[in-house]
Amino acid sequence: MDHPRIVHFIGVAWDSLSDLCVVMEYMEGGDLRTLLTGYEASNHPVGINHEKATIALHVCHALTYLHSLSPPVIHRDLKSCNILLNHAMEAKVIDFGISRERMDQTMTAGVGTSLWMAPEVMLGEKYDDKADMFSFGVVLSELDVHTLPYAQAKEKNRDPNGRRMPDAIILQQVAMGRISVAFSESNPMSIAELGKACV
Repeated sequence: MDHPRIVHFIGVAWDSLSDLCVVMEYMEGGDLRTLLTGYEASNHPVGINHEKATIALHVCHALTYLHSLSPPVIHRDLKSCNILLNHAMEAKVIDFGISRERMDQTMTAGVGTSLWMAPEVMLGEKYDDKADMFSFGVVLSELDVHTLPYAQAKEKNRDPNGRRMPDAIILQQVAMGRISVAFSESNPMSIAELGKACV
């Protein structure tokens, strides 16, 4: 795969078959999740600014490329940790460890990272490249509010002992359409609408 919004694979190195290393393009800005955690810790303003919109656009370019291949490639694990940044805050997608060419229209293997997964993937139902678009909507929410997916729902829905709602319950609620990722009020309406359309 060769696209300016996908981290370039350079090669493989090894000392033995049990000690393999993948060599990839260096992205000195780190991953998006780390950036957003720093934003949250420093009370960086929520909302989508030009820099965040550019990151989202770069991720869209990567997904458009993957989904336009023949057969289409579904990333299946799109999340903020799998979006790397360079010094100019340009984004590239990484981690194709579980990506797969869509050979038929009825993939059902339950893979990916649960908080970013589309309900149909969580439930083991048939899915396609729309599952990546759900994950993109979750990433848009992260870009907006800086928190991990469903953090607001976890805080609001504590059990009688004050413990936050576990991920398994969150995912159940997402699959039933009872909760969704959050978007701030400070966004242009079009960004929130785009994110909500994805999820």
